[in-house]
Amino acid sequence: MPESFKVELHKTTKGFVWQCNITNRIFLEFGGITTAFKVHNFFNFKRLIDSINIIDKLYDLSDEADFDIIEAPNANQTFTLHLCDLIHLRELLSGARFALYVNSFLNEVLGEYEVV
Repeated sequence: MPESFKVELHKTTKGFVWQCNITNRIFLEFGGITTAFKVHNFFNFKRLIDSINIIDKLYDLSDEADFDIIEAPNANQTFTLHLCDLIHLRELLSGARFALYVNSFLNEVLGEYEVV
């Protein structure tokens, strides 16, 4: 995919999220895995990640609390996340969500004007 069609939404040391202007999909690259989402599926995935209670996991000493197996909606992709991975993924998704919000707000306010 040509770089000119990629719009970077958010990047951290653990991964990055970009939007493709051709396919209207959001791509998540995390843990060496690239996953494509439709926009509404991206928001559902973010909601799913945000619903995991990190505080409960910190105090739970059982082996089951050490990691989560999460399936991305409509992406046929499964993530096995340890607690640190979960925190990094949450940060990445939150940054991307904020970038989408700002972009949407600017498009609504400015209309057809191009932001430089």
